[in-house]
Amino acid sequence: MPDLCKGLCSEDRIGGIMAKLTNAADMAGTVGVDPTAFRQALRNAKFPWHKRNADWIVELDSAEHSSMRTVLVTLLKRKKPDADRT
Repeated sequence: MPDLCKGLCSEDRIGGIMAKLTNAADMAGTVGVDPTAFRQALRNAKFPWHKRNADWIVELDSAEHSSMRTVLVTLLKRKKPDADRT
């Protein structure tokens, strides 16, 4: 699986520790998925940890990041047959 954060992650201090963060737009763009479609798929997943209308920003390697990657992989699998038809 491609590195979904290569060069696109930011860092922020969480509890005095430097945390590496990523967001839905960066994750989607890294693998060629439409960010709007990715965010819609994330909303459809109805994750209990995500507040309505909040940004999709998560700490790398967290459980939330893993959940977002799972949704992204699902979108990639759906996209692949379309690419094979061209």
